[in-house]
Amino acid sequence: MLISALNSYYDILSRKGVVCPEGMSRQGITHKILLSPDGKITGIADIRTEKKETTKSGKEKVKKLPVSMLMPLRTQKPGIDSNIIEHRPLYIFGLNYDKKSGELSPEDSTEKARKSHKSFVKANLAFTEGMKTEIVLAYRNFIERWIPENETENEYLKALGADLGSGYFCFALDGRPSELLHDSDGEIVRKIKNGLSDTEDKEADGICAVTGEKAVIARLHDKIKGIAGGQSSGGLLVCVNNAAEASYGKVQSFNSSISEKVMKHYTEALNVLTADESHRIYLEGLTIVFWAMKEDDGAEVNLVMNMLNRRKNINDEKIDSILDKAFKYIKEGMMPDLDNLNIDEDVIFYIAGLAPNSSRIAQKFVYKNKFGSIFKNAAMHQYDLRVDGSNEQIPLWRILSEMKSPKTGGKKNDKKDSNNVPPPLFAAIIKAILDDTAYPDSLLETIVRRVKTDSDTKVNYVRAGIIKACINRRQRTSGKKEEITVALDNDNTNSAYLCGRLFAVLERIQEKAAGTDLNRTIKDSHFASACARPAVVYPGLMKLAQYHLRKFDSRYENILLGKIMAGLSTQYPKMLSITEQGKFILGYYHQREEFYKKKEDKTDSDNNENGGN
Repeated sequence: MLISALNSYYDILSRKGVVCPEGMSRQGITHKILLSPDGKITGIADIRTEKKETTKSGKEKVKKLPVSMLMPLRTQKPGIDSNIIEHRPLYIFGLNYDKKSGELSPEDSTEKARKSHKSFVKANLAFTEGMKTEIVLAYRNFIERWIPENETENEYLKALGADLGSGYFCFALDGRPSELLHDSDGEIVRKIKNGLSDTEDKEADGICAVTGEKAVIARLHDKIKGIAGGQSSGGLLVCVNNAAEASYGKVQSFNSSISEKVMKHYTEALNVLTADESHRIYLEGLTIVFWAMKEDDGAEVNLVMNMLNRRKNINDEKIDSILDKAFKYIKEGMMPDLDNLNIDEDVIFYIAGLAPNSSRIAQKFVYKNKFGSIFKNAAMHQYDLRVDGSNEQIPLWRILSEMKSPKTGGKKNDKKDSNNVPPPLFAAIIKAILDDTAYPDSLLETIVRRVKTDSDTKVNYVRAGIIKACINRRQRTSGKKEEITVALDNDNTNSAYLCGRLFAVLERIQEKAAGTDLNRTIKDSHFASACARPAVVYPGLMKLAQYHLRKFDSRYENILLGKIMAGLSTQYPKMLSITEQGKFILGYYHQREEFYKKKEDKTDSDNNENGGN
């Protein structure tokens, strides 16, 4: 499904002029080599753009970014294989740069520099044979006269320093820097375009699995770049290089039976998506791309991305307004007016999650549906997460962060973090959100475990919201009535919920009896055991509470204890299941929030009285 969808999306991108023309590809270029007519280097200009970024520590950092240029199609073959109009320094100069000593050398143990340069010279001289334009002649002169071992002290190369090994280069004439060797109307590019018919002239050797047409089948597929954690040179989405994976005598990607044309289209479309920040996010080592099957899909993509994974430190009132309308959509079932955003409710929308696997790319999930359904389900997800005490949207990155222990880097979103949420679980969460189905059991289990074991983390609104959503969705998708309300439910007689409320009251009694802020309460020592085996813990806690109640005016607390105990019928559950433990945690959270609100109300009342005197 993914390759077929990307192949169709390529046609949309082609009409927009976003994808590269046939025979061309995009390459990030950092430096421009200026040549004299006789082929001598007269200068090397740094053409990178500067972008200011703020680091996690709050410091401002200037980052240099390469300029994206259309150049003749890059080679995808492994090993030494030169491009026409080469951009890699090892091929162009035939020199190695030693980072430690800062010296240039034409030789190394594998002789890769010498072999690469020799391949570059041979391929480019043969291709440009007979060309007469000034820039091409200067290029040929450079190739013919450049001898790597004689250029180890070249002033322009030495001035580059470490940029020599990491940079990518293009060529231009000295005095006419805007006249580039790879200009689209240049002699070299014209010859490349004229030669594209060579592939079309090949005899069809199979049936394309995507189009069903007889066509030339691709032996090797182009690489996909921009995958988080993947190789900088790119990875392969389709790759067969083990004999055990071959069948019917076919080798390599002939097994996939995808035509050369479709291969070029899907790889180009995916590379456009992974390179565009407005169409992809990085999360938990996954690269997630979003697109809709229309030419201007920016509004749909932006809405879905922000509803699922609101970016950190973004306070977009427009998104909040849309989310409020989305909640109304859930109740009334009518697509809201989204401020003339050019939304197409019926357009087909795709979300795909990709992860690196050595030099390959693994497809973790692909989701397809109408935008209207995805919008409603994403809104329902946020609606289910709401709890008293916060109306904030909860993004995916925050949910995943709360699933990890803060002691092992849980607050980090590092692609190399071994504490990352397993991709299958992440994919199951995404599917539950987009299908409006029950969340995976592992999500509830993980959050309950984190609440019980993370002593330095409170039962915050995110964890409470996740637990509430898991329990209510399981009930709703089973055709039953939802059990947990947004705020404190005094009519809820579930024993686990009441035990959670009771624990919050007992903790409150301990705090009021102390008369000061405590560094450690019963929550730190008894919460986990009370959550799992109330009958074992509560008798002792109730005796302790009776001692504390004598230290202050406890009429309110005594009445509250009586109401909760009446609901329990003085019987504490012996053991609570994971779901019941989730209800316990919500009862605790709701009751604590109620105490907080009462404290705020009292403070406001005191302030009003003081203001009236």
